[in-house]
Amino acid sequence: MDSILIVDDEPHIRGLLTTILERAGHLCRTAESVAQARQVLMEEPFDLLLSDLEMPGETGIDLIQYTKERYPEMAVVIASVLDDPEQVKEVLKLGIYGYIVKPFTSNLVLITIENALRRHRLELQAQLHTRMLEREVAARTKSLDEQLHLLQTLLDAIPVPIYYKNTDHVYLGCNRAYERIFKRQRESIIGKTVFDIHSPQFAAEVHQKDEEIFQSRGVQIYERTQLRADGSELTSVLHKAVFTDSQGELAGLVGVGFDISEQKRTEQSLRLSEEKLRSIMDNLHIGVLMISPDMEILQINKQMQKWFPQFAAESANIGFLDFIRQPGQQEGDADFSVEDLFTQGKRQEVLATLATSENDRIFKIIVSPIAGETGAITAAVGLFEDITDKLVMERELNQAQKLESIGQLAAGIAHEINTPVQYVGDNIHFLGNGFRDLEEIYKQYENFLQAVKNGQPVADFIPELEAAVDLADLPFLFDEIPKTIEQSIDGINRVGAIVRAMKEFSHPGSEEKVQVDINHALENTLMVSRNEWKYVAEVEAEFAPDLPLLSCLVGEINQVFLNLIVNAAHAIGEVTEGGKNGKGLIKLSTRIRDPWIEIRIADTGGGIPESVRHRIFDPFFTTKKIGKGTGQGLTIARNVVVNKHQGKLYFETETGKGTTFVVQLPLK
Repeated sequence: MDSILIVDDEPHIRGLLTTILERAGHLCRTAESVAQARQVLMEEPFDLLLSDLEMPGETGIDLIQYTKERYPEMAVVIASVLDDPEQVKEVLKLGIYGYIVKPFTSNLVLITIENALRRHRLELQAQLHTRMLEREVAARTKSLDEQLHLLQTLLDAIPVPIYYKNTDHVYLGCNRAYERIFKRQRESIIGKTVFDIHSPQFAAEVHQKDEEIFQSRGVQIYERTQLRADGSELTSVLHKAVFTDSQGELAGLVGVGFDISEQKRTEQSLRLSEEKLRSIMDNLHIGVLMISPDMEILQINKQMQKWFPQFAAESANIGFLDFIRQPGQQEGDADFSVEDLFTQGKRQEVLATLATSENDRIFKIIVSPIAGETGAITAAVGLFEDITDKLVMERELNQAQKLESIGQLAAGIAHEINTPVQYVGDNIHFLGNGFRDLEEIYKQYENFLQAVKNGQPVADFIPELEAAVDLADLPFLFDEIPKTIEQSIDGINRVGAIVRAMKEFSHPGSEEKVQVDINHALENTLMVSRNEWKYVAEVEAEFAPDLPLLSCLVGEINQVFLNLIVNAAHAIGEVTEGGKNGKGLIKLSTRIRDPWIEIRIADTGGGIPESVRHRIFDPFFTTKKIGKGTGQGLTIARNVVVNKHQGKLYFETETGKGTTFVVQLPLK
């Protein structure tokens, strides 16, 4: 049921139209003027407006214009006298649905109204359908825009350049990384070809590659170098692939560029570094090799090839442990821990005698772990140092140092020997004189005995015999001769002890470590150096009686003890002015301090000045007066203790009170 508003200034027309339409089943309201019609329209909606044109005041045209503006979905039909063509044109322009010419018949009214309502309903349906289509299109367009925006956002978030173009080689889009590389805005790229934005030579190359992929419809990967907008060189790996439309037809291509400029520079830098490293390695006079976690030798330098020609063979596959194994040594016996090296990252150091292209040589081998970025040990580097000549020189230098020390001590040792030799000589003179006196007595007794045997009178012999006994002073001889012999034996023993100490101290010693009594070594050193300290210091020795024998290089350890004892004597001598101001004290002690045997040599000298303590072990540094020291003693001592015995050598000092040097040698 449709609602109709009838507007006419003539009451009978309003009544007639109402009767016709209500009989047809429509709901009708009437208004006698435009103003009243406006009021009614504000009260309720209507499906159709049936209005006269000529009315007092505002006309039907004014009402139509008003309803078109305020109620565009309401149909409009005019019921009026048709006498002005211009007015008809103006009305038709307003988009009315029908025109009923007065006078009218019921059928004309019903037909016109029904047609208008039918058209109105169709238009409303069409408008509704259109709005629905528009909403759907708008929704789809928004969704598509959002998808495109999301896609573009994703593309822009990708740090590598991406672009895509159609089969006409026209750019359809790109991401921000592509913009940054070529210093161009997206708007200046889209819609252009490669010839519009790049140099002719580069554009021709790209165009040719694009044609190839369009022909093959596959994937294309290649490397290229070009100049950026700022003139810098850009090296890229390009990945291209074609894409199709919804019908499966070729639509274009997409390209992704990976900037490998930094990688190329890194590779070039690595090549240069490797070449430089190889050059350095090959010019080193020590051997260098790389070792895998499986202990396979991966790489060697020229010095290793020179020493060991067997590495030159291409088929050489030599294991490191087999290579350094000593003749007759069984597998696993080498003093080398693979687990410590590759699991715990501990540096390994061994000495090995290896057969070189010339002869057997002694090598010091240091193998250090190489850790990767994660901290895992991925390989190891081995350094081979030929120390054969160095060892010979060290032995000669050590022996020379010993001889030099003995030479410096020679006068004192001669004095130490001279004292017992002198009183042994005096005793021998005394025994010679006593022997001659006893010989004279013996002759008188022989004469007396011969006279008795011959029966001669003996009275004449008695005065001569008594005179000889009185002259010899037999009681004195019987009392002194045993003492003289005992003193002589003691003197000879002392000379023998000094000689034995000198012999043991100055002996070159073995190249291998031997079992040594540390207490005995200290006693010998004290005896050899006695003349250096006896005038300036007393010596106290507190040797632990339970010290085990220690594996060490005896000659070199003796040299360490001598250097420290002589230094202690010199330090005390400077304080006491050579003993004029009394004697100081040198105290030697030994003890077990697990895992070490500890030897302490303390003096009551002036201590070490704080300003030079950090230089005490430096080569050629000395605090002694010119001619008193070479500055090598403590350097040699530290080398012997730390490097050759894996021990410790340090000092404790207090200015004005003295210094204690501590030697710690490992028990094992």
